[in-house]
Amino acid sequence: MLTNCHTLILRTLLGHGPEPPPGERDLYLYNIAPDHLPLAEGFRSRETHRFAPPPGALERYPKLIWVKCHLVIDNFCHYGAAGKPDRSLSPAEKEGYTYRRGTGLVPLLSDFASEMGTPLGESDAHYLAHTLVEIAVDYAISASERSVPRIVRQARISTAPELIAEFEAGIAALYGREAGEIAATRDAAERFYGDVDDIDYMYLDGRTRIILRKLKLPFSDENVARTRQLILDSAEGVSDFEDFIRDSVDLLSDREAWAGEGPMTGAAE
Repeated sequence: MLTNCHTLILRTLLGHGPEPPPGERDLYLYNIAPDHLPLAEGFRSRETHRFAPPPGALERYPKLIWVKCHLVIDNFCHYGAAGKPDRSLSPAEKEGYTYRRGTGLVPLLSDFASEMGTPLGESDAHYLAHTLVEIAVDYAISASERSVPRIVRQARISTAPELIAEFEAGIAALYGREAGEIAATRDAAERFYGDVDDIDYMYLDGRTRIILRKLKLPFSDENVARTRQLILDSAEGVSDFEDFIRDSVDLLSDREAWAGEGPMTGAAE
C-alpha cells in the first residue's frame, strides 16, 4: 500500500488523533521507510522490503519494529496474510484486498492502455490494477481524511533533530548502510512527485507518475490529465477501503504474532 494507507492504519492502531504526539511522530517515518527510500537513487524496493536486523539492532533501535509493521500490511494487502507465501502466486491466487479489488479494475485499465497505445498483457494488467487500487485508496483517504496526508509531512519537518538522527542511524543499521545515505533521501518524495505540500496535487496528479512510469509513457500534460481521470474512476471501486483499514488494525493488534526480531520479507510492489 501507499503512504496514506500505512499512515491511517498506524494512527488507528496507536490511537493517535489528527496530530500525533510530538515524541511519536517519528514512528510514521519508520513506517513508510520501505516505500520512501526507493524514491531516491541507490535504493531498491526489494532491498527495503526485507526485515532482517543484525544482532542487537532491534534492541538498540526498537522503533525499527514499525518498519516490519509496513511489511506485514504489504503482505496482507497482497496475499490476505501477514507472511509472504513460499511460492509465487498468480494474480488469481492472491487473496489480498488490492488484488481482489484490482480484478474489477482490469477492464478499465486495459481500455486505458489501449487508448494510450500501450500493449498490456493479462498478467501485467492484473499487476498494474492492484497498483491502481493502492493509488485510488490513498486518494480516497486524502479526500475524506485531510489530516492523514499531513502527518508524514509534519513528522519530517517537526520531529526533534535527535529523533531524526536516531531514525537515520537505525534505518542505516537495518539495511547495512551509512546514516548519511539515509539522510540524503529526506527530500526524495519532493524530487519524485513535486509539490508534496499540495494534498490534492500530491495524491492525484502526482500519483499519475507511478502509472505512467510503469507503462513507460511520458509525463506530458495530456497523459497526466488522462491518468488523473483513471484514478478518479478507480476510486469509485474502493469505497470499502475503511473495511481494509479495520481488518489491518485487527491483524496488527496481535503484536505477539508479528512484532519480534524474526526476519520477514514483504511484497515489494
